[in-house]
Amino acid sequence: MKLAMSERNPKAQERGKRAAVRASAPFTPRDETIGFLLWDARRAVAREFDRTLALHGLRNGLFSVLRVLWDEDSLTQSEIARRSCLTGPTIVGVVAQLESQGLIVRTQYLSDSRKRNIQLTDEGVRLRAVVLPLIEDNSAKALAGFSATEREQFKNMLLRVRANFTVDDDDTNDETGQDNS
Repeated sequence: MKLAMSERNPKAQERGKRAAVRASAPFTPRDETIGFLLWDARRAVAREFDRTLALHGLRNGLFSVLRVLWDEDSLTQSEIARRSCLTGPTIVGVVAQLESQGLIVRTQYLSDSRKRNIQLTDEGVRLRAVVLPLIEDNSAKALAGFSATEREQFKNMLLRVRANFTVDDDDTNDETGQDNS
């Protein structure tokens, strides 16, 4: 009598048993988990967002800085980094690129010669009226079919999900839980 390969190979038998246990485990299917659904929805929205920005020579990091300056012009680089959630090395490159595109200028900070203010140029200001309506259109597309009440509820639910994972600013632990103080 000829034995099957798995019957002759104990390692193959063990792999088969582990696969059977995983397949029968009472876990939520991947494409129904909150993490996957949030990731997949973010990916779809970001893809459209990136296409919209690219039409105007922008990408997400550049937009983040412009959006901060459109809300309040003439800020220091460190303040823009804080508000846009970009790291120090990233903000340096983004500011340089925006400056090379003629969308911002750096000027000397009046009260501290070591600091520089970053201000929008006329072109940077003009771009606001072009890009923000397109971003609003993208948001409307993402929420097509939602009532006004559902839109508000959805936004509030997302804010609650984010709050469940937000750490206090004065927390000294990094994302691995290690103390960095």
